[in-house]
Amino acid sequence: MLKIGLLEDEQDQAERLIRFLEQYRTSHPDFVYELQRYSRAMELLDNYQRDCDLLFLDIRVPDMTGMEAAHRIREIDRNVMIIFVTSLTQYAIEGYSVQAFDYIVKPISYEPFAAKLERALRVLSYRSTGVVLDIKTREGSLRLSSDMIRYFEVFDHDLLIHTDEGVIKQWGSLAKYEKQLSGAHFVRCNSCYLVNLKYVRGVYGDEVEVGVDRLAISKSRRKEFLQTLAQYKGGR
Repeated sequence: MLKIGLLEDEQDQAERLIRFLEQYRTSHPDFVYELQRYSRAMELLDNYQRDCDLLFLDIRVPDMTGMEAAHRIREIDRNVMIIFVTSLTQYAIEGYSVQAFDYIVKPISYEPFAAKLERALRVLSYRSTGVVLDIKTREGSLRLSSDMIRYFEVFDHDLLIHTDEGVIKQWGSLAKYEKQLSGAHFVRCNSCYLVNLKYVRGVYGDEVEVGVDRLAISKSRRKEFLQTLAQYKGGR
């Protein structure tokens, strides 16, 4: 079941979007969802459990802008998909800073709403192949999909998580994540690195190129790593 959140202070606008969700469901029986509506940004933030799949955020709400709320949410949840509902199209550029998936421009009509929702559901379906991790950092907890992680690195008693959006530092061990991600195409290339095979661009001698980085492949792990990589690439 999909968990959807809606931040909208105007009752008529909220009812319209809820009606469109139901209309979409009647023509797509496999679309099963649970909806939680909020009329204030602080109400959303105070009750946010980091388990939402999709958020519809109105830009203009009385206590805080939807954009500000999105920035706060991104501090604890990198995985949730955000769609802004707004008449303020000038926020489109700023939306990149919170990885907004899309915008729905008011006044909302069903056809463009359904098209954007269908596109969002396709992406969420693809994402579901990953493992969602709850990561403890020095600043607090963070929800992150394994699909966003390029590799883990042990460095100077810290565990560094290299993602599409930068590096997250935390305590922990590679062994813990290696076990959690055993079915998600992560494999060690040496004792210091746990690599997401999705991001491997090539192998060059004793190094593997992961994203923009090159990581050393140890002699003891080389055979297993290359075999697992070949199986992954061949099975895609």
